[in-house]
Amino acid sequence: MHSHEGPSVASRAVGAGAWTVGTRLLAKLIDLAMLLCLARFLGPAEFGLVAMAMAAVFIIEALFDLPTAAALIRLPELEPDMLHTAFTLSLLRGVVVGLLLIAVAWPLAAFNNEPRVALLMVVLALAPAMRGLVNPRMVEYARALNFRPDALLELSGKVVAFVVAVSIAAATRSFWAIAAATVCAPLVSTVLSYVIAPIRPRLRLTHWPQFSSLIGWNFVSQWFSALNWQIDRLVLPRVTDAGAFGQYTMGRQLAEVPSQVLIQPLVRPVMPTLASAGDARQSRYLKLSHAIAVVMLPVMGLPLLWPEPLVRVALGPAWSGAAQWLLWISAITVIGLPGLLLAPLAMTLDRTRWLAFRTTVEFLVRLPLVWIGAVHYGILGAVAASAVASAVGMVVGLFVVRHLIATSLAAQLMTLLRPVLAMVPAAGFLWWTKPWVMGAPGLIDLLLRAVPLGLLYLFIYMLATLVAWQLAGRPGGLEQHLVGVVRTRVQKPLSRRARTSGRSRPHPRHPKEAHVEQPH
Repeated sequence: MHSHEGPSVASRAVGAGAWTVGTRLLAKLIDLAMLLCLARFLGPAEFGLVAMAMAAVFIIEALFDLPTAAALIRLPELEPDMLHTAFTLSLLRGVVVGLLLIAVAWPLAAFNNEPRVALLMVVLALAPAMRGLVNPRMVEYARALNFRPDALLELSGKVVAFVVAVSIAAATRSFWAIAAATVCAPLVSTVLSYVIAPIRPRLRLTHWPQFSSLIGWNFVSQWFSALNWQIDRLVLPRVTDAGAFGQYTMGRQLAEVPSQVLIQPLVRPVMPTLASAGDARQSRYLKLSHAIAVVMLPVMGLPLLWPEPLVRVALGPAWSGAAQWLLWISAITVIGLPGLLLAPLAMTLDRTRWLAFRTTVEFLVRLPLVWIGAVHYGILGAVAASAVASAVGMVVGLFVVRHLIATSLAAQLMTLLRPVLAMVPAAGFLWWTKPWVMGAPGLIDLLLRAVPLGLLYLFIYMLATLVAWQLAGRPGGLEQHLVGVVRTRVQKPLSRRARTSGRSRPHPRHPKEAHVEQPH
């Protein structure tokens, strides 16, 4: 291992990943609790209505996404005017997104034959406006791989959104509860950001050139990425009813939980880690890709093999139709795991045009296939088309990574080998126990069966992962780091106990002192 890829960088990266994953996990637990409560107060039609509006919100907001934080992270030093420029750009972006959402509200309502969508989108436009005011100085913590302040922001916003949404849902049984949660979370986070890192932002564009290269190609990439992500939600309301669309939307929301809880927070520390890699960028990229696969595959195995129990626990029997969509959309997520780190890699190298190329190709495949599939085969046709487009995007991404850091396709795919082999016995265990879990008569019995079996499934996977790592010659990476951490945690108490017992044991006297002269 190169000297500049020492344990301090690896430990900080793993620690940052643990913080971001832990934060996102708690945030999604709050989201799931809110979803569970709202699913008891609201029906599929209400969720389907909000999903119609949120599709446009996601697309327009992603279209104008400005990677100001990424631009600030890669700079060698931060100056006050750089922060002011980032704030000004974010503010302009929030205003533009909000105005566009208001402008398309009534046309979208007419397109979907749903007049309530118009006013709903006007209210939802407040969310991106709030995010546009977030404090740019928070990036100083990210540059230092310290994500504790970000954890406070996100969790505080989620807690307030949970209280507000559940209160409104219990009182009104209206879809406005979901809209209130969408607006409250960014509002609370933005206000707290100025409490944690005080700054008086000013309107400046003096350092625009530092952001322009990322923003130009990022605009293209985000445009096609947003359409790739939301095209099904735009097309399906035209070919299905609100209830079926609500079932699909809820299944997709559950399928996206692992990505939001694990993939997104795990990717966040990748850019500063790759930026400091130097000549070791290729090996570090492969190790990071392998680490994400090790974490993600067992998590995705649960919705792939146990979709029905997960839906019964999270949503209740009224949402059983969402199970099939949870399964298939989770499979699409697994298809996209190779080349997942292309975005932070391209931004680190300032080669975002290649990221735009990948997303453009995927969109050009996805758009006609999803439209044809939805029109002729409904939701299932749209899902199948998305799977084909994701596979195409994955393959193109592998070729782009090979071009950027001269890493072969085989080397990239080999990062999945050990996690896939470790999943074989674990997945077999889940498949074997599924009939017994599904036979549970009630929710309590289902939890009593599923929870211990799920923990045993994870234990089997971890054991198989360690065996595969040993057979591979114990190479460097996540497994080596975790084994080292466990060994250190175990050895410290043992050595401390040994020192303590050593001090408490009476020392033998020196032989000369022990000698007693015998009388003659």
